[in-house]
Amino acid sequence: MTPTDTPLAEDRARMRSIIESFYEYTSAKDMDSVLELCTDDVRMRIPFDPVVSVREVTGKEDLRAASQAMEWYDSYRQIVTSIEPLLDPNSWLVTVKGDLFVRSTGLPYRNDYLTRFRFRDGKIAEWTTYHDPIRQLIAFGATELPVPADA
Repeated sequence: MTPTDTPLAEDRARMRSIIESFYEYTSAKDMDSVLELCTDDVRMRIPFDPVVSVREVTGKEDLRAASQAMEWYDSYRQIVTSIEPLLDPNSWLVTVKGDLFVRSTGLPYRNDYLTRFRFRDGKIAEWTTYHDPIRQLIAFGATELPVPADA
């Protein structure tokens, strides 16, 4: 490792630690601590979520409001299975297994998530999460999907 690699390695270690803390706080439904890890203009995207209001949220206050959806779950556990740095030194790819229980149905909700994090100035500036929305719908008791009129 050369002297110029040391700051990058330190930055990467710090970002990895922030990601680990992010999931620890998320699992504890501790939104105040999650928001401390983020920039003021943080952007969250979950493009395939059936809940339209959480598909894209920008800013800490809007993110705090969207996080009320965590209360739909009795148990909310996110288990990180891998954290991989991308070529951009501020970007990461994280895989997570969710182990949740839906309060209204009592059903387990287990899903796999793929999240890309982007950092700016040492904080999370953006994350985009992809998951299987069908698993989510089933856990919420949606056993029948609407059939398009032209089908």
